[in-house]
Amino acid sequence: MQKVMDTQAATSSAMDIRLTLIDSNGEERERRIQTLSITEQGLTNTITVFLSPASVKNTRFLTRERSDGNDDQWIYLPALGRVKRIAASEGNGSFMGSDFTYSDMASTTYDTQEADHTLSGDAVLLDRQAYIVQSVPRIVSPYVRTTTWVDKESFLPLRVEFYDKETADPSKVLTTEEIAFVDGRWLTRSITMRTLANNHSTRIEILQAKYDIPMNSGYFTTTFLETGR
Repeated sequence: MQKVMDTQAATSSAMDIRLTLIDSNGEERERRIQTLSITEQGLTNTITVFLSPASVKNTRFLTRERSDGNDDQWIYLPALGRVKRIAASEGNGSFMGSDFTYSDMASTTYDTQEADHTLSGDAVLLDRQAYIVQSVPRIVSPYVRTTTWVDKESFLPLRVEFYDKETADPSKVLTTEEIAFVDGRWLTRSITMRTLANNHSTRIEILQAKYDIPMNSGYFTTTFLETGR
């Protein structure tokens, strides 16, 4: 799994993203967001800014990675006009109505320091050769384990099954629809997270991505979170 982390590693990144919420009837609601990230001393900070529609515009979400695995998270909701810290007990809550939880947004699924990984087999998925990896978190997590199908060529995850801590059954499935090799690196272009209990899903499409670019560390503060500047 270290290779999975290395494949996705960058000193900084900026992404334009289309996030689509899809209910069980196939009705879709679209959000446009931008994410910025910076990695310093092995720890990654990420800020997500909602651009549209008007109902969520200027909502901002900050994750600051900590070496002990207990990442710090805050969200700014324009309707409240203040920054709210996300408590550890809220980690399993839905992030902005999506199928991703706050814990997912600080995912340690592939982290070799925060989960134990075991290679359990091989498979063909999406016409690609893949490793099957079982992972058990070492830190507090809503999942008792995950199963990941890792593409042997790109070392990008093709599918992840998340097993509920209480029932030990799969509760969500993350699938990759598109990967690409661009400017010397493999990229995930489109993924979908589906909640099995209600058949609701969230699709994330990366419309534009830039890596290893100059990045202002001031973006990753609660001051920027509250003011946008």
